[in-house]
Amino acid sequence: MKNIKFIIIVSILFVINGCTNDFEEINTNPNQPESVSSDLILSTVISNTVNRNALIGWNNGNIVSQLTAKINFTGFDRYDWGSETGIWNNYYGNLPEITKILEISRDENTKNTSYEGIALILKSWIYSSLTDNWGSIPYSEAIKGETENNFTPVYDNQEDIYNGILADLKTAEELLALGQPILGGDLLFDGNFTNWRKLANSLQLRYLLRISNRRDVSSEMQQIVNSGMIFESNADNAVMEYPANTQIDSWPISNGRIGGFDEHRLSLTSENVLKQFDDNRLFAWFQPTDSKNDDPNLITGMPNGLSEDNASTYNGGANNVSRLNQAFFWESSNSVKAPLMKYDELQFILAEATQKGFIAGDAKTYYENGVKASFEYWNVNQDMTIYLTQNGVAYDGTLETIMTQKWLSSFLVGLEAWYDYRRTGLPSFIIPGSDNVNNDIVPVRFLYPDQEQTLNTENYETAVNAMGGDDINNKGWWEN
Repeated sequence: MKNIKFIIIVSILFVINGCTNDFEEINTNPNQPESVSSDLILSTVISNTVNRNALIGWNNGNIVSQLTAKINFTGFDRYDWGSETGIWNNYYGNLPEITKILEISRDENTKNTSYEGIALILKSWIYSSLTDNWGSIPYSEAIKGETENNFTPVYDNQEDIYNGILADLKTAEELLALGQPILGGDLLFDGNFTNWRKLANSLQLRYLLRISNRRDVSSEMQQIVNSGMIFESNADNAVMEYPANTQIDSWPISNGRIGGFDEHRLSLTSENVLKQFDDNRLFAWFQPTDSKNDDPNLITGMPNGLSEDNASTYNGGANNVSRLNQAFFWESSNSVKAPLMKYDELQFILAEATQKGFIAGDAKTYYENGVKASFEYWNVNQDMTIYLTQNGVAYDGTLETIMTQKWLSSFLVGLEAWYDYRRTGLPSFIIPGSDNVNNDIVPVRFLYPDQEQTLNTENYETAVNAMGGDDINNKGWWEN
């Protein structure tokens, strides 16, 4: 009997020991990998950031630049601005994922210079958006909570941030030039590393022009132009397309409520300019009013910056003000693309840079290329020979003419038109609405999120004191 008990005990110990040795293997889910590859992270980052940029263009960019107006919930249109915490959280929330791509692509076992370059481009674009929206922001110490237990990062000034952005973009282009394959996850260019190189350089030109009031950018801009590695047509556009006939992965506006869509209307500013130039983009972007009148094709706008009461009753009510086209909602949700940067913008950048003597070239040619590219992008038929010879459109050597067409081409491209207005004061016809609450001044930044005041108080206060207060009218470094 004792021998039997002994055998049983030994057997149990053997089984326990065997289970312990195999514990890790047994409890590892083969369907849930412990590490994630760069391509899977990249697709998520691109989708999150570019979708958000499209929403920002719709909800913020078009409104503050007066390409559209609000007929309900008019606070943003009246400059009753807060922190826009959602934008802050979205961009900072994607930076850890980008950091992970950088770690994987730099590891000797998983090294891929193309993914590293793409990550640096996305990192640069996010930080440029953050600093252009808020000014000084966490940069050099940001995203170090997990690795260095630093949850209260310092705020870097805008000049230092832009130096870092431009350096990263230059490095990114050099890494992508090595030509290592992009094996998946690329929702912008489907693995074409040459297009990523063009984006890196085109973004550099965007940002160099943005800071051109503060430093001489001529040599850097000319060198990039001479490389030829920049957008050459609409085929190079950094835009995210959506799968056809889906609601899950479709244009983000189509996943919202119909009331939210209907709040956005044709602005009187856009109406005046588009009709003055007989510009057929009017019909691509807006639809006839719902009013019962003798003209079923009547397209009418409304002023920006009206109070709730004045906006809702303007011109007899909502039925008498044009909505945006249904192409921007559910009827054709896959027909609209989410833009990060387009060829038309680059051409206007080159036109301005040439006009100001930063680079060599023909400003008129660049300008007209930009105009034509915008019509092509929106698939709008227009006799360009006639269009380009009109007063106000024909190239006349003034920055106002360039910026007017660049303003039109920035429709839905995030906040780019607002940044340009802050840098140049153009187009000059952007004037605060009659019911604005900011003393007839177009704001130049958002307020810092409340979470920064409570969780990163010391660094928040240092940044705010340096800029003279947390105020929507305090200009950034490149604006002065």
